[in-house]
Amino acid sequence: MEKYLFVENNDLYDDFVSQFWGGGQRYWESGMDTHLDVYNSEDVLKQLNQAYNNHFYEEDEPTPLCHIFGQQMWHSSACLIANRTALIELREAIDVALKHKESRLGLSPSDGEGYDLFIKCAEDDFEWEELEMPYHDRKCYVPDEAAELSPYKVFKKYKRHFR
Repeated sequence: MEKYLFVENNDLYDDFVSQFWGGGQRYWESGMDTHLDVYNSEDVLKQLNQAYNNHFYEEDEPTPLCHIFGQQMWHSSACLIANRTALIELREAIDVALKHKESRLGLSPSDGEGYDLFIKCAEDDFEWEELEMPYHDRKCYVPDEAAELSPYKVFKKYKRHFR
């Protein structure tokens, strides 16, 4: 027997999910729930069916695998290496971000350690100069946390994931 709980997407949602924190570590949400970004009741069943149908892969369908390698420093290359399944899911997540400004996609590298990729569609007047640079080589660039905007702070729907 399965149980379902529907929680309205409102200001109380953060309080609801906060109960799933334990010992300073958050449980992996995609293993325990399905998050629907639905703002009207007419779309709930459609989105729930889509989430359910997309949750399972056919036996012969490959697992979506994706490695993302960011820029170490300025002028260095970034790479995204993914199989076809992951690229199709990424394309669908980008379409959602284009429509709803934000999207989240669960992916996995080849070691099976899953992660979430958060996608933000910034407005044309977005203050890019305030955003922390994406370089991860701390010998070349260390963000000024007092002056630069963390990338996690630009998300509105998913802000609870970046505590």
